[in-house]
Amino acid sequence: MVPEPLTAPRLHRPGPGTVPALTALWTAVTRAGGAVGFVPDSTDEEIAAAAREVVDEVRAGRQELLTVGEPLAGVVFLRRGAGPRIAHRADVLRLMVHPDRQGEGLGRVLLDAAVARGRELGLDLLLLSARGGTGLPAFYTRLGWTEVGVFPAALDLGPDDRRDEHWFQLRLG
Repeated sequence: MVPEPLTAPRLHRPGPGTVPALTALWTAVTRAGGAVGFVPDSTDEEIAAAAREVVDEVRAGRQELLTVGEPLAGVVFLRRGAGPRIAHRADVLRLMVHPDRQGEGLGRVLLDAAVARGRELGLDLLLLSARGGTGLPAFYTRLGWTEVGVFPAALDLGPDDRRDEHWFQLRLG
């Protein structure tokens, strides 16, 4: 199937094909070394279980899923703060773009969609984290996010590979 051209992301309501499509995307990104919560040799079942879990979170209304592409070329999740003390903010989670679609601007399109959705929801603040040792911290900084902290060696990617975790925020007000 020929991938569709760059299109606007949409708020995704999970259907029967969501878990398999998300699993395929998440697996491809993981195998390519993407910073999406797994190491490249994670099992297919570990990734599928995570996809089922996050889709359940979307169905329950605890997270929102923004997608682009058919077949699924990219996703980003938005998790609103729970409780009155943090209801003004949300976490931007698992921004993933299929390796075959890298370089098309989908990461920025998805991030912009998450920011727009945050504004629609009346949020004041978005938070996200990024793995060090990649181009991600510079990517977020270029897009106007403010780095608010670094946890040295917080991420264990395997033998002799500990990475910093960079934390960012974006004020929406």
